This record gives sequence, structure tokens and C-alpha cells, in this order.
Amino acid sequence: FEKMKHEALDKQGSYTELKALVHSERYPVPVILMIREEMDTAKAHGKTQVYNDYKALFNEANALEEQYNQVNQDITRIKDCEQKFEARMKRWAEFKLDDLKKATLYEDFKEVDILRMMDDRMDRLINVGAMMEHGLLTSYFPLHTPSALEPLKERWVSLKPRGILQWPGGQHDTKVREYFGEEVAFFFTWLNRFNVALILPSAFALIFLLRWLLLNSFWIRTIEVSFSLMMCCWIAHFTADYVQFSNYQSLYWGMNVFSKHVRELPGWSPEAEDRVKVSLIRAMHWVAVFLFIAEACCFAGGSSKFRSFLAQSAKDIHEHDLLASPGPKTGLQASQLHTIDTMLKYSVTINIKLSVFLWSIISPKFAAMECRRTEQEKKDSQVLKNFVVMSFVYYYPFIYLAFIMPHVEGCDPVDRNGNGLFESNSCIQSIKANLLLTFIIHLGTVVVMMCFQLASKWWAERSERRCMEKSGRGSNKYTDVEDQSKRQAYEGDTAYYLELMIQLGLVTMFSSILPSVTIIALVSNLIEVRVIAWKLIHICRRPAPLGQEGIGAWVYVMQFLCCLSAVTSVGLVIFVKEPCKSEWGLADSYKCTMFIIAEHLMLMVVFFVASLTPPISGHTTLIMRQHTIARAKLLGSVRRHIDVQKGTIGPFASDQSVSEGGWEEFPSVFVPPELVPRTLTLTAGIQS
Repeated sequence: FEKMKHEALDKQGSYTELKALVHSERYPVPVILMIREEMDTAKAHGKTQVYNDYKALFNEANALEEQYNQVNQDITRIKDCEQKFEARMKRWAEFKLDDLKKATLYEDFKEVDILRMMDDRMDRLINVGAMMEHGLLTSYFPLHTPSALEPLKERWVSLKPRGILQWPGGQHDTKVREYFGEEVAFFFTWLNRFNVALILPSAFALIFLLRWLLLNSFWIRTIEVSFSLMMCCWIAHFTADYVQFSNYQSLYWGMNVFSKHVRELPGWSPEAEDRVKVSLIRAMHWVAVFLFIAEACCFAGGSSKFRSFLAQSAKDIHEHDLLASPGPKTGLQASQLHTIDTMLKYSVTINIKLSVFLWSIISPKFAAMECRRTEQEKKDSQVLKNFVVMSFVYYYPFIYLAFIMPHVEGCDPVDRNGNGLFESNSCIQSIKANLLLTFIIHLGTVVVMMCFQLASKWWAERSERRCMEKSGRGSNKYTDVEDQSKRQAYEGDTAYYLELMIQLGLVTMFSSILPSVTIIALVSNLIEVRVIAWKLIHICRRPAPLGQEGIGAWVYVMQFLCCLSAVTSVGLVIFVKEPCKSEWGLADSYKCTMFIIAEHLMLMVVFFVASLTPPISGHTTLIMRQHTIARAKLLGSVRRHIDVQKGTIGPFASDQSVSEGGWEEFPSVFVPPELVPRTLTLTAGIQS
């Protein structure tokens, strides 16, 4: 391309040569700039005829360039010739021929590109996975680069007030991608956009906190129902908007075809994937999924039944005026019964965290034996199973409290004074308490795990220094490489995504019961994004710069949450919230009919809102079209017809003539001259 550019520049000065270059379709940009300079020269010397000739050639060159590249549609729509000429002159006004002569055609490799090339080159020579499996290597990871890491420390994870109070947007996404790779970058782009999207519903929720002081019961109920339905539309728009953004970002980062060219995992083969052992392992993984679901059902049901038994015992004690003596059924005092009931109320949340911890140990072991072709396929398969388990473990207790417990065990009515004005039973109180506790425990877990990893790193460094002192090498410098080797390995983003997706579902499903949950989620996320970023730089080893096309299977999880939120929100309004629950005196059959109709209407609204944002924007489509044209120009600038005969043919030249019978001409193909094959073998029947 460099040679072609200078070849075009050397031909400047002749009208005939420029006209020939215009129709060659090889140098559109330099030729247009040359013509414009010739026009300026002719105009300066008062040569009107020469100026008009070059003006016509300028319009001709632009028309061919606009038609070939399919751009500048605004210019092509102009009907008046003079206005079109002025628009074209304005388009090229900022460019000069000298700028093109000095133009740099290539940009420097990013550090993430160099790391990938190094890893790919070493992978051709040694099998790192096998060496680590046999103990020849203890760890394998890229080192942090202080010069490239320093800007991220100062701006991305800074603990200064300016850093802490910075806008939770994507201003650092490109820098994060260039240092950590697309896998890490896509996680932070999703989390940042989630935080920005939460600002609007959080602002509404903040206003709703004053509803008890300003409005009567009718308007309060109307606002709560409207807020719940608004959150269903909000998650639909957020999901569709992120899909569109992800497609653009994948194209911008060069990941739109990444899945087609990714490296296969060691040990995979079509024969290995078809083995009975692999099928059994995958089936056992699903069996483990259903076992965890059964455990969540049994624990939540048993806990609720035991709480109901304790409540009945306390009621019997109160009726017999035996508060100071043992209860008639349990042998416990009323205060002890209340303490046990409080502990059981929070035991559901504790069981959730224990289930998450156990599943995080068991599931990866199954996934490692499932023989997936690529890392992304392995990750997506695990994502689906993880979400099925964790969504049931998290959501079932809340759904049980809202829809099942009032009919099975009953819920005690609460005093309709002050804050309990529209909370018709204790079940809603339990849902609120568990929602708050879930977010608090989640954030606490993130912080505690970071502190634990920081303590582990400090202890490993301390032990290393002591060993050096005992061996008489205490004066040796503790290098940065040794420091990084003592850090914890990056555990991946699956656990973070899972917790945040569960959180997204809780926000949209139960916002009618606790509108302020959006504020709690926003505050929790703003803290969590800083904690994860700080841990990634200061505590963890640098992760391998893995490529990734979007966020993978998590998009389908978000789309599922759209439907689940719509169904749950409608169910809460009809079966749990007043006035539909009891004040209107509706029969259960009538409520079910209302639910089916309202649920279908809500799903239609959700699908309509999602359809307003197409998955690929017009801007992205234009970029893809330009990429296709540029790829054709770069990989083969000479248009050449290839004539082939069905079956196998011998050597052929570019000027080979069509022989009699059986020859078919294929569509035009761009082939660089140096890559034209001397032989072409095709299977009979191929048509393209």
C-alpha cells in the first residue's frame, strides 16, 4: 500500500494521467487531493478552462469514490450540481497532499497484542498446561508493567476524592482493554453501564421515600405499582441497549469474529466429545444442579414450618399468660422463642451464601471434565448451570414468602400505623429484611475476600523474607517479580457476573415491595466496582489477556430476567399488594384470570420496549460495510475473474481461456497477484 501511495503521488501533474488514475479505482484519496490542488493552481493563475476541466474531473472522482465506498449519503442526495460540488469541497477542505505524504499507515502494537503474540509463539513450542499439570511449572502469568499500570492507578482506582467521586461511566474502558484484555474490559463496561442505568430509577426511588408524608393511600399505591411496571420496562431497555453497545464495542475492539478463530482447548477432539464418559459427566453436572435446587426448597420450607410452629407456641404461651414459665410445646420461654425465630429468619440468607460457596467448588470441577472445544464454550456452559442453581437458591425464598407462605402457613397482619400502612402481613416485612440483608452480605463478602487475599499475600511475603534471613540472604532485594508470584491468581469474572445478575433480578422483581432497593443496589455497585478494580491491580496477578466477544451467555440471562421480572411484578401487584389482595374482595379464580391477562400484556410491553433498540445500530452497520470494502482492497486490489471447471483442473494462468463444454465462471474474486495459486483443485459440485 505504501508503494501504491507513492506511485500515485509521483504521477501528479498531468491531466491525462490523473484521469486514468480516477478510473483505475486504486488511489481515490490521493488522486482527489491532487485534482483539488490542480484546481487551486489553475484558479490562482486565472486559467478558467483548465479549472473547469479539473472541476469536472473532481466531481467524477468523488462520484466514483462515493459509489464504490457507499458513504456520504448526504452528499449523494443533493440534486443541485453546484451545491453538491461545494459539499464535496468542504469534505476535502481539511486534508492536504503533504499530510498524506507524511501519513503513518500503521499504529503501534498494544501491550495486550504483544502478550498474545508471545503466548501464541510459546504455545507452538511448549505445552504450558501439561507442564503445570505435571508440576514442571508452578504458575504461568504475564507480569504487570509499571509504566503502563501507573495511569490506571492514578485515574481508575485512585482513592483520592477526585477518583472516588468520578462519574461511573466508561471513560477508562479502552485503557482497561489495552492492559487487561477484552474479557476483563467487557465485565467493567457492563458493570459501569449497569450503574449509570440505575441512576434514573434510584432518583425516582429517592423521591418515593417521601410518599408517606405527601400523598394519600390511593396515590401511594398507584406510584408503587407504576414504579414496578417502570422497572420491567427499564430492564428491557437496559438489556437491548447493552446488546447494541456490546456489538459496537466488539467491532471497535476487533472481537466481532473472535469466536471463529479462537484456539481450541488442549485435549479436545470430536472423538473425545462423543465419548460416553463425557456425556455422563455432563449429565452428572445437571444432576448436581437439581440436587442444589432440592436443598434450597427443603431448607426454605423446613425453616418456614419451624417458624410457624414456634409462632403457634408463643401464641399458646400468651393465651395462657405463662410468659415467665416454659411453653406447653417446646419447653422454652417466649423470649427464647422470639430469638430462635429471628435466627431462622436470617438463616435463609446464610444458607444462600453457603450454597453459593459449595457450588463454586463443585461446578468448576465438573466443567473441567466436560471436554469443551473452546474456553468460551466451556464458560458459557458453566454460566447456564450456575445461573439455574443460584437463581433458584436466591429467588425461591423470596417467591415462597410472597406467594406460597400466605396460603400454606399464613402471615400475621401488621399494625397499619406509620411505616406499616400498606404492608398487609409479616411476609412482606420478611421480604424487605432479607432483601436488605442479601445486599449487605454480598458487599461484605466482596470486601472480606479482598482483605483475606491481601492478608495471604502479606503472609507469603513475610514467610519468604524470613526464609531468606535464616539462609543468610536477608540483604537481598525482594524483587517485583517475586512480589507478583506471591499474589493470588485472578479467579475470572463468572462469580462477579453471577452475583450481579442475581442482584439485577432482585432489583426489578421486588421493587414494588421495596423501591429503595435500587438505591441500595447503586451504592453497593459503586463500592464493588472500586473494590474489584483495586484488587485486580494491587492484589491479584495480572490475568492473561483473553479475548471475548461481548459478555457471552450472560446476555441470555438478562433476557430471561426481563420475562421473569414482568411475571413476578404482575403477580405481586395482583396477589400480594393491596387493594387487589383483599380490599376489593376478588375471588381467587378472578385473580388468576386477571394475572394471566396482565402478565401477557406486560410481556408484550417488555418485548415492544426491547424491540425499540435494534441489536445492531445503523452506525455499526456502516462500519461493518466499510470494513468489508477495506478488507477487499487490502487483501486484493486487483479485480480478477477465476474460471474453473467442475472437478480437478491442472495449472492455469490468469489469462486462461474458457474451453468448450463444462466450464463455469465464478463471481469476481479479489486475489493479490502474488497469491494467485498455480493450481486450483475443487470438488465436483461446488458452486461458490
